[in-house]
Order: sequence, then structure tokens, then C-alpha cells
Amino acid sequence: MNPSTTLTAETAGNTSAAVTFGSQSNGNAGLSNVSKVDTRTLLYSGATTRVYAHFMAWFGQSSHMDVGYTSSDPAQVSRQVSDALSRGISGFIEDWYGQNNAMPNATAFALKAEAESRNGDFVFAIMEDGGALNHCNATAGCDLNGQMITDLTYAYNNFETSPAYMKIDGRPAVFFFDPDRFGTLDWQRIAANVPGNPLFIFQNSGGFTHSQSNGSISWVMIDTSDANDWSQSYLDSFYAAGMSHSPTHPFGATYKGFNDTQASWSANRIVNQNCGQTWLSTFSEIGKYYSAATQLESLQLVTWNDYEEATEIESGIDNCVAVSASISGNQLTWTVSGNESTIDHYVPFISIDGENLMLLSEVQPGTHTLDLSPYHLAPGSYSVYVKAVGKPSFRNQMSNRAAFAAGS
Repeated sequence: MNPSTTLTAETAGNTSAAVTFGSQSNGNAGLSNVSKVDTRTLLYSGATTRVYAHFMAWFGQSSHMDVGYTSSDPAQVSRQVSDALSRGISGFIEDWYGQNNAMPNATAFALKAEAESRNGDFVFAIMEDGGALNHCNATAGCDLNGQMITDLTYAYNNFETSPAYMKIDGRPAVFFFDPDRFGTLDWQRIAANVPGNPLFIFQNSGGFTHSQSNGSISWVMIDTSDANDWSQSYLDSFYAAGMSHSPTHPFGATYKGFNDTQASWSANRIVNQNCGQTWLSTFSEIGKYYSAATQLESLQLVTWNDYEEATEIESGIDNCVAVSASISGNQLTWTVSGNESTIDHYVPFISIDGENLMLLSEVQPGTHTLDLSPYHLAPGSYSVYVKAVGKPSFRNQMSNRAAFAAGS
């Protein structure tokens, strides 16, 4: 016996979600033991796609859900970056509300400092949310175009000059979420008066033809008449538009679902997770359009931590799987309830004391047995467990203890 881990470690929370965060009725999983299999493995074979995640930066304010942490806390940001990197995510795109919204702005500085400390392994970017213009729009005589120029100038001077800021072909990428909500802005004027020659990345298939556009992101769309509609047709339109508007930069989207019933602004909009099938389907859709020969340049996971609209993957995605292990002679057998398509592999463990575990093997889905006789274990009583390691960001599931009497 050569134990390499413990039952506690293999079942404890291993994400940057707060230790106090529990599961919610909107589908957020709560602190979990989550698969750290590289997210890119869900894409088509040979994918070189850069994987980013949309990042919410406003938690800790009384106007938002209590998720157990403060977004601007540098220690929390460090945990989030470490967790993201462990899943193959190489950057956060922060939903930013301008320099006058204190919490998201402070979080952006914490994210900048953390990304800079990661020696080029992690980048960050700013997405100007249209909500940044709310105050200007409500103020008589305020120039919305001028406010946008002010915001983007600040973003350039404080963030885009960082060596850890996301750049494409040497130019900083700046994203926009519904920036024309108060009327179409004068983007020619904005582009001419913003420093740094940034790439402007807009939204949806129409974003590719938006004034001054250099690319577009896709998002999660909601069909209020059908909670099982994961917006396949929307994604089809987006990827088709992206391919027809080369050399602009498309950012694909994948998501686990959507549910705003816990948000203070709830409109009871729901896209069911369907035990992880929505997550897998949005990845599979990309493979209809892209391949090793025709690469999708970038992907944005929607989202890392929007708990209020239940798109967050920080706490993991529930695949509704359970594993039951049993022993017959020298044969370990396990059964699986739930959809095995969410499982990456199985890991059988054995233990003398029920806590310190030795890994026996890695077993691919479809196989549910392991012969223990080749391990030549010393006679005695053992505890055996089987861990179902999920595909990227799914919750891992550990079986019950199965008793094994070696040499009997």
C-alpha cells in the first residue's frame, strides 16, 4: 500500500467558491469537489482555442446576492485565478461599470495585479457594460459619447497598458455588453478619441457588422416559452456570421444554463441545465463549424461567477450522477445512475483505514469493473471506493465504501 491522497481531499470542496456557499434552488451547485480536467477537451479534436470566462465583480455589495466573498478582495481574486487556471481557463473578461462604480473598479485593479503575477499564464480584459452609462443618461445634458470616451480612456490608462491585459495581434481587446441601450452611440467619434487603438468586440451575430467592430461575443439567450431551449439556432447564426466575417474575431459561448429566479431583478427566465446536457450541447455546437483545420480563435465561458442568474461554473455543475460500488470475490464492480456522458473517467481507490487512499487505476466510461487480484494485496481488510471524475467543471462523485477481504 502506497497512499497518495485521502478520502477527505478527494471529496472536499476544491474551488474558489466560498466555503459557506451552499446549493441553491436556481441550480447553483454550492461548494463542491469539481473536475479539473482541461476545459478545452470538450471542444473538437485538435482545438487550439483560447478559453476565457466572463467574470462578475460586484459581490460584497448590499445590492447583490451574498455569495460568501467580496469580489475586490485580492486573496479571493487569487483563489479564483488559481481555480480557473486549474481548469484550463487562461483569462477573465470582467463585466465593468466604469471608474465611478467602486466595487467592480477595485476588483479590476485586484484582477490586474493577480494576472500580472502569473508570469504570462493568465490575462484579463474589460467589458464596458451599458449600465456604466446609467448615471449619464439620467443626467440632463450629459453626453453619452463623451462618457464612453472618458470610460475607455480610463480603461486604457489603468488596465490596457498592463502586460497581462488581453491583446490580439498586439492590440488590446475591449468588449461591450449592450452599450447602445440608450440609443446608438457615435462609434466613429468614440474610436477616433480613445487611446491605444483597441479592438472593439461587440455582441451577437449583429456585432460583426456593428460600427467600428473588430469582432463579437455570443451569449446565453432565453426562450421564455421553453426552458429546455438552449438557443441552438442562435448559436448557429452566430458561428455562421463569425465564419463569414473573417478576419474579425468571434468569441464563442458555452454555458450550463440560466435561472434568474434568485436575482433581485428576476423576470423568471430559465434555461434548464438538464443535468449538464446544456453545457455539453453548447460545446458540441462549436464542432459543427470549427475543426483543427478551421480553428475557433476564442471561447468565453458564460459565466465564471454570475450566481444571481445561475450561469456560474465556479462552484461546479451538477451532473445528477451517483456511483454505487460492490465487491464479489476479487472483482470490484460499480453501477452508475445518471448520464455517463458527463463522466471523464473513473478512479478506483483502496485503503486500509478508510481515509488514506491508494489510486488503483484510471478506468474509461463504459467499463464498470476492476479485477483486484493483480494488485497482490497483503491479506487483510480493505475499504474500496470509486470516484467518478466529471468532464470539465462537473462535480465529481464518490461512491460508497465497499469492503474487501484480501486473501480470503
